[in-house]
Amino acid sequence: MSKRKGSSKEKQRPLAKKSKRSRLQLTDLPMDILHSIVSRLPIRQAARTSILSNHWKHVWCSRRNLKFSFRSLVYKEGSRIPRSRICKYDFIQRVDAVLGQHSGAGVEKLEVNFFTLHNEHAEHIDRWVKFAIASKTKHLILDFEAQCRGKEPYTFPFQLFDAATGSHLQSMKLGAISLKPPASIKLFLNLKKLELVDVNITDDELKLMLCCCNVLEFIGISRCKLLTRLHTSHPRNGIKHLQVSQCPLLQEIELHSGLITLEYEGPLMPLALPSTLRNMSIEFSDISSALAYVLTELPSTLRHLETLTLRSEELQRATLPNRPLNFLYIRHLRLELNFGFEADILDLAYLLQAAPNMEKLEIHMLMCTMLQRYRKCHGKLRSTPSHPHSHLKLVDITGFYGQKAQLELALHILRNSVMLKAMKIDPKPTIACIGSSIFVKDGRYFLDGYKVAKKHLRKADHHNVVSVKKFRRRDVGNVDPHLINPYRISTLAEDESWMSFLCALQVL
Repeated sequence: MSKRKGSSKEKQRPLAKKSKRSRLQLTDLPMDILHSIVSRLPIRQAARTSILSNHWKHVWCSRRNLKFSFRSLVYKEGSRIPRSRICKYDFIQRVDAVLGQHSGAGVEKLEVNFFTLHNEHAEHIDRWVKFAIASKTKHLILDFEAQCRGKEPYTFPFQLFDAATGSHLQSMKLGAISLKPPASIKLFLNLKKLELVDVNITDDELKLMLCCCNVLEFIGISRCKLLTRLHTSHPRNGIKHLQVSQCPLLQEIELHSGLITLEYEGPLMPLALPSTLRNMSIEFSDISSALAYVLTELPSTLRHLETLTLRSEELQRATLPNRPLNFLYIRHLRLELNFGFEADILDLAYLLQAAPNMEKLEIHMLMCTMLQRYRKCHGKLRSTPSHPHSHLKLVDITGFYGQKAQLELALHILRNSVMLKAMKIDPKPTIACIGSSIFVKDGRYFLDGYKVAKKHLRKADHHNVVSVKKFRRRDVGNVDPHLINPYRISTLAEDESWMSFLCALQVL
């Protein structure tokens, strides 16, 4: 008996449909995330996203930070065209084109950073300022880098502001322009931060402007050639942070009692430092010993000073006082010193007595290469009287070439710091002091420093706190002569991470 054959329909069973995995697209992301992504791109690349689709056409128009500069708007990777040959009117047209397409809503920051713009371009710059006013911009930057010889600098348009429109500004940076505030200025009532770089402003004009900024907390002044005296002592000012750099005619700085942070770069001048000062960073261009300044010029009445940074050349030996000065509140001391042949680095050991409560010590050195690394033929190592330090926990020494005085100082710190947790030794100078630089031939000094630190400091390290950055013989010929700005590294890394994130989303 033959078996019954099944029909063809019975043989055909419905095939299960395979569910396709949905692919994540950038357009599927919420609009606020898209705005955040586009805000990380340079303005030129952000504007180009408008051609992707109708969905992307207006995404970049809600960008909150608008930065117009040579690099973000004009520069092309691999282009050999120098900045001096870039037509300033091409730059102006591109800025106008972007602002013409932008919605103008919610602009937090507007920055124009371009060289050689001056008063001849006032019509265009005024138009950009009007855009910032209409957008209620909080942070305004107009930096034209340097004044052009024979050209009148752009005059800031105070007439465009009033008490209402000026109240939106919280910070402002002005570079290579002229400031002529009106006598009855009451415009920037909520301005907390003001930076002036290469600005034409007189003593009285600056005083007038500071008087109208009642909530100003930070003021930075750099390369202002007309200033001779700086006053920050107006009773209504609450300035907490003052930054002064390279003002050639400045002879006096009058500081108010509420100042917390002072950064000064320039020639030595009398500074009546308030007792409220907690952080101070000073770079002198005309002194021969930072240690002598600390011991003689820096008042010991700074009872609240916690962080001190000194940058200078150390060209001669300081005269140490019989009685140590006491900076009881200093917690962090940072020295960036360019040592000459006559200076004695071991004198820095005196600072352990002067700052008995110090917790962190940084010594960044650039050494005279006439001295060789320490060997036994150079004599017995010196030692200073023992003064145990019970608070120092972190020590960072760079530019350690292994010279005798350097080794003596490191040993003194190591033996007297009873609470020390880490001592980092780097043979390479990581900071260029007073414009000095590193050469490829200096690699042998780094190798010397590495050998001396390994041999002598490790031997004296009984608590395993010393770490020496490795420098090998094969590295001698591979020294990078350029000292890299760590801020630039972090900025590039952030940009690269966002670009990688965008690429990853596109391939999902």
